[in-house]
Amino acid sequence: MTTQQVDIGIIGSGIAGASLAAALAHTGLRVALLDRRKGPLDTARGDHIQPNLQPVLARWGVLDRLKAAGAEQRVGTRWFDAAGEHIVTVPVPEHERCAPSFLFLNHEQIGDILLARACEGDAINLDAISEWSLERDKGTWRIAWQSEAQSGVVACTVLVGADGTASAVRHRLDMGLSRHRYQYPIAVLYGRQHAVPELRTLDVYLAKQRMVSMIPRTGGGTKVGFPVSPEELPFWRSEPAIALRERLAEWCPQVEFESLEFGAVYPPVSQQSEPYGGEGAVALIGDARHAMHPARSMGMNTCFRVADQLAELLGTLESGFSEREALPLLSQFEVQFSEELAPRLAENHAAGLQMDTIDGDGFAALAGQLSAAAADPAILRAMALKAAGLR
Repeated sequence: MTTQQVDIGIIGSGIAGASLAAALAHTGLRVALLDRRKGPLDTARGDHIQPNLQPVLARWGVLDRLKAAGAEQRVGTRWFDAAGEHIVTVPVPEHERCAPSFLFLNHEQIGDILLARACEGDAINLDAISEWSLERDKGTWRIAWQSEAQSGVVACTVLVGADGTASAVRHRLDMGLSRHRYQYPIAVLYGRQHAVPELRTLDVYLAKQRMVSMIPRTGGGTKVGFPVSPEELPFWRSEPAIALRERLAEWCPQVEFESLEFGAVYPPVSQQSEPYGGEGAVALIGDARHAMHPARSMGMNTCFRVADQLAELLGTLESGFSEREALPLLSQFEVQFSEELAPRLAENHAAGLQMDTIDGDGFAALAGQLSAAAADPAILRAMALKAAGLR
């Protein structure tokens, strides 16, 4: 059985794992990615990149590739009340630390571009793995893996778990977890509106019953997301397109779709893993560390932020570093996470609770806040800075 010696072993090659590997591609550190998955990621996931993180992706060498692949610009977020009347548009703020717009590209394309950049460095990508096991040996993690065609061992100094909400790394290392499961799952539909505006925006409707998000997709499409009760799911999954359009028109009368189909449904959670307290150099990133509600499109963007912070720390090391050299940097990473990212997780959770309703609870108060922002440039700029990821 062949053993491949690397500096960093990453379990999971989705957005979080691929982001970390792409961020490390220029450092000369040896990286291995291991994943059960083979093929594109689920497109129901995040696909909008905040303005403040585009300079980060440019530094990784992927921003121009995203644009070349067809990434489009989103100029802000429009909010509408239950009657379909426009309340306020939250623009992208002018700021030295951010791009002039959001970017959006289908999730699977973002993941593929990050993974391709990672493999241009010293990253090994091992996918379609059926089984893997983990053990420690004198300051080294040994990951024994097996696929249908072959098997091997990855020996690494730092182990990174980027394997999603139900992280096997977190489970195998017996790391604690705090979790909140929201009451209502999120349904995702895909469609195309009759009129596609030249300037794309994310449109949020405070409908009579629930918050409905109209999220632009590349090529003129729209992704529609909203909470549903379990009793409603059969309708959205099985009814013909005309019935779906009619039901959606009851909530968002100003929006007309020429095509609409059911895409997916998933139960959103807010969870946060405790830091690793055992022996060895370990970090968790992405949903393995901080699963978030889809409200305000913060999940993927937080992955970028966390991956960049961890890569900046580990990138100060030379290839072949020891566990003793890595441990202080991982402790520093945990301090940064607590100070900078924990407040963002709390903010996201509050937004998730606000969206987690099917009878409009709290929408009157939210509409009042949005109306106040429309009348006060200072409040509106504060909202714009927050949406851009700058506060």
